[in-house]
Amino acid sequence: MKKAITITLLAALLTIVALSSVAAEESPYFVKTVSISKVYNHRLGYRVVYMTNDFQFKVLYIPQAWFAVAGQSGEIPKAELVLGNDPAYPYFSIFWKDGQFDHIRLYLKKDLNDTSWGDASTLGDIDSNFNVETLSLEF
Repeated sequence: MKKAITITLLAALLTIVALSSVAAEESPYFVKTVSISKVYNHRLGYRVVYMTNDFQFKVLYIPQAWFAVAGQSGEIPKAELVLGNDPAYPYFSIFWKDGQFDHIRLYLKKDLNDTSWGDASTLGDIDSNFNVETLSLEF
């Protein structure tokens, strides 16, 4: 009886080790999540203000065209928008695949009256800032 229990435990241990090595495969994706200080909804996209690790404010521009679904453009979108009321909002997660920018996901407050939303009309002419093909961020 002891021998049967020992063999069963050994088999279970080997199964766990085998499964953990399968789960440990390295993903081609790297993701970083960053809090948003302020977001501006513009007719050409979103202007996002975030803070770096050394407490400097940086800005990124995400074109509206990046949010097109695969059925519209034939390509996987470069950007996704998640609206909600989660207390952690607003923030974004940026994804790199094999070291190259792949896509960004914005998590924004659904209520446009929330203090995280800014008034884009106060920014002046920023249209040319939305002419981007990729994102390069400073952290």
